[in-house]
Amino acid sequence: MTGSKSNILIIGSTGRNTGKTEFACRIIEKHATQKEIVAVKIIPVDKNEVECHRGLEGCGLCNSLTGDYKIIEETTTDSLKDTSRMLKAGANKAYLLLVDRKSLEKGIRALLGLLPDNVMVVIESNSVRKVLAPGLFIVIKDFTTNSVKQTCAEVMELADKLVGFDNMKWDFPPDNVKIQSERWIIQESG
Repeated sequence: MTGSKSNILIIGSTGRNTGKTEFACRIIEKHATQKEIVAVKIIPVDKNEVECHRGLEGCGLCNSLTGDYKIIEETTTDSLKDTSRMLKAGANKAYLLLVDRKSLEKGIRALLGLLPDNVMVVIESNSVRKVLAPGLFIVIKDFTTNSVKQTCAEVMELADKLVGFDNMKWDFPPDNVKIQSERWIIQESG
């Protein structure tokens, strides 16, 4: 395991379309004026897999991975990509880490090596929780289905907070995620 990093917030989810990127963007928007924030989207792939793990055809992103990992810095705020949305929300930098599942720890170490120690980091991923202990790990669960993707099932019990989503809204507001002494924390309402 890479170690514990209290300045890192990991947001995972039980499936697609649970609003996790929007949840991350709201957190970034809230804190970007006070702290430097780096946003990261991690896509683990199995280089031996021919089929896209997201069910998409023609993207080519996963097939572009020739080594153990690839770190791509987002530079535009005018696309619909998750990293672009997080940059537009106020992140100082946004990165995509495309990584072979077997090299996840190696890829995250390389990524963390690019980041200054004094920044707050928001990572969108389930799998990274297997190799990194963050200050806060939030899992967004789609309450309209019992389906849980395998990458989430492997780490769900490590979540500090389970946030419900019903296709319209969360049962826990992103505004309740705070920064205190360079650490991500949860402040419950009331």
